[in-house]
Amino acid sequence: MITKEFLGIYLEKDMLQYCGAVKAISAWSVFLSEAATAPSGVLQGAYPETLRKFLMELTPRQARRIFLALPRNRFFIRDMSLPPMPMEDALSSVQSALPMTCHLPLEDIFYDIFLCRIPDGGVNALVIYAPRKEIQPLLDIFRETGHEKSLSGLFPVSLGVGAWLSLQHYAMPMGLMLSSENSGRELAVYQNTGCIFSTAWRESDTGATDAAPRIALVQSRFHLHEEGIFCLVPAGETMLLPDPLRDGLGWLPSVRQNLGAAALCVPVSGQQSILLNGGPPRLTTFHLWKVFLPVVVGVAAVLAVWTISMQHRIQHEKEVVSALKKETVQLRQQVQPLEKTRDSLKKMESLFADIDDFVKLRPRLFTCFNEIARLIPEGTWFSRCVFQGTELSLQGQSRDTLKVIEALRTSGLFEQVKLVGSVNRLPTGIEQFNLSIRLKNVDATS
Repeated sequence: MITKEFLGIYLEKDMLQYCGAVKAISAWSVFLSEAATAPSGVLQGAYPETLRKFLMELTPRQARRIFLALPRNRFFIRDMSLPPMPMEDALSSVQSALPMTCHLPLEDIFYDIFLCRIPDGGVNALVIYAPRKEIQPLLDIFRETGHEKSLSGLFPVSLGVGAWLSLQHYAMPMGLMLSSENSGRELAVYQNTGCIFSTAWRESDTGATDAAPRIALVQSRFHLHEEGIFCLVPAGETMLLPDPLRDGLGWLPSVRQNLGAAALCVPVSGQQSILLNGGPPRLTTFHLWKVFLPVVVGVAAVLAVWTISMQHRIQHEKEVVSALKKETVQLRQQVQPLEKTRDSLKKMESLFADIDDFVKLRPRLFTCFNEIARLIPEGTWFSRCVFQGTELSLQGQSRDTLKVIEALRTSGLFEQVKLVGSVNRLPTGIEQFNLSIRLKNVDATS
């Protein structure tokens, strides 16, 4: 959904450059609501009739905002440095000094004041003014074509270029050389917040060599290195401004070919808009506290209510937990005798199971022992017997261990008879050995 339409125009003696855009919910895009007119372009024609012709082709719209940029040589600019103070106080200070700042009577000029905060906390002010006789014909054109209420900015094009530099995140401070009509040149100095200085001259009058002292003065005053001054388009020995590292305005035409895009960058960047139309200087300030104070108060109230509610709930839960703990202690005291009885029953159950298993297995064991006694050679006896599942482990002595093993293997009661470990022969000739016997048809779980 389109919310606002913006139109940037750059006008000089024989050319008009323009670019339209809209700010939708998601992003900016180049756009002009007139279907018969391209959203951006360059028109040739004499000043100021080119502007009249262009505006007559546009249908006046209440939602449209027009920003008109003119060459620097149509304005006078005086810069002032102020100590740290609120912007409103800075504006009042500059206004009170206007009669001494401007070299023309105030009743003969249109003026506006561009303020920006500099890194040391101070305020830089540019007093921008022009003779009424130069600006009034342009205002008349807007009134006659029905676009008077749409005019939201009328300023030197260098302010729009500064907004473009800020949006492209160039390293600041920076000096930039700009070309103007009638062989004019401008050297402007920029901070992230906007233009802080501008000087202009005509090469045809002073000669190209007179630019060097101006550049040296700017370098000294603003502590700029030689590589900190660029030119927007190739000119002389000044270094050409490099392309931005990351083009954040790829949707716009290049300002090198269409300065209407530079005029459009002022509303896109949100910088202060300058309008020389006879009205008082406007200072757009955004007080965060006006927005956040009601929000903070509302959030604080909600948090207070929520905190009180949570405290009551926590206290209630603590009381419930305390009551449950008491009940738990009482139940444990009642359960302890039952647990002792249960443990005793489990022990008795295990004992009865062992007795039952032994009773079931006893006839089989007696048969095995009788079978072993029947088969082993004379002079053989056993000193230890262990029975686990189906395994019967025997430790014994005999004069001939192999005969004992061979004899036992002949029995049908034994599934496996094997010697465990080595056989120890005593000096008396008696052999000590360990046997493992697996019984047949005996459940291993018994």
